[in-house]
Amino acid sequence: MMFPKDILQWTLSFMSILIYSEAIDIPENFQKSNHTNNWAVLVDTSRFWFNYRHVANVLSIYRSVKRLGIPDSQIILMISDDMACNPRNPRPATIFNNAHEQINVYGDDVEVDYRGYEVSVENFVRLLTGRVPPDTPRSKRLLTDEGSNVLIYLTGHGGDGFLKFQDSEEITSQELADALEQMWQKRRYNEIFFIIDTCQASSMYEKFYSPNILATASSLVGEDSLSHHVDSAIGVYIIDRYTYYVLEFLENVHPNSKKTMSEFLAVCPKHACISTVGVRRDLFKRDPNKVPITDFFGSVRPVIITTDSIDIIDIPKRKNYVNTTQTPEKRGYLPQFPVHLIQNTV
Repeated sequence: MMFPKDILQWTLSFMSILIYSEAIDIPENFQKSNHTNNWAVLVDTSRFWFNYRHVANVLSIYRSVKRLGIPDSQIILMISDDMACNPRNPRPATIFNNAHEQINVYGDDVEVDYRGYEVSVENFVRLLTGRVPPDTPRSKRLLTDEGSNVLIYLTGHGGDGFLKFQDSEEITSQELADALEQMWQKRRYNEIFFIIDTCQASSMYEKFYSPNILATASSLVGEDSLSHHVDSAIGVYIIDRYTYYVLEFLENVHPNSKKTMSEFLAVCPKHACISTVGVRRDLFKRDPNKVPITDFFGSVRPVIITTDSIDIIDIPKRKNYVNTTQTPEKRGYLPQFPVHLIQNTV
């Protein structure tokens, strides 16, 4: 038996699917997903000024997923947040991802959920598995369900089978695999697209054993993941090679795009990345050639961001209709001192 609350939730979910199918014309050769919402977990695991490029990496992906429709309420951003106001930064309160400094990826609309020493292995695992303290605010919770497609992007320093968190601790590939298995057992996702940009990155997805996970990495075991270029004005490398070509690809993607996940997996050939991009698709049920990229980088409900003013139509005033068939009864207030009481006292 469905209660009114259940019927309302089912109706809203069904309406969102109808809105999505009508707004975006999905070609027939695409395999349609059963997901009802999109989430993104974007993590920069490093800190300190010389790791400027890692912050630029994750903020660039953050900018792309927001542009394609995922709202801030469904994006978890974890960064050390020590670059924009670093004393060495010649452009205070800014972070750029290219030497021409055309786009400030640290804009006014950046919402950092975990910053500084909050970016830890414990908080990351608790976030994925939903085992957060009861007083954790809503903005720091991954409120996914069995209908959620989740994009997980990690960048930082790593090695064979581990990823460092702020040079003080590390998460192993087995710990990460177990965390994703907990998510599956708790029905916290429909599909996951896992991206990692670090040295020997493919070692981090080798232990995955949960279903419906598509994974890609910037380098294979034994290879380094290299940076792209230096900004002489800032004095450090400002973006990594793999993420640079990923962003170049995403800039040509729009909410109605017909690009596929297989095109995304081939964005950085070895002559461009120098390292070999790794891909693991055996856990993923659908064919990446038939999966639209917007299944992970977009939103089920397309969002149009505009700065134009919107004219609000005045609501017409209600007309007072008088019932002419009956004479309205006249009513008045009683006097404070009734007359009959005054006469009785005389």
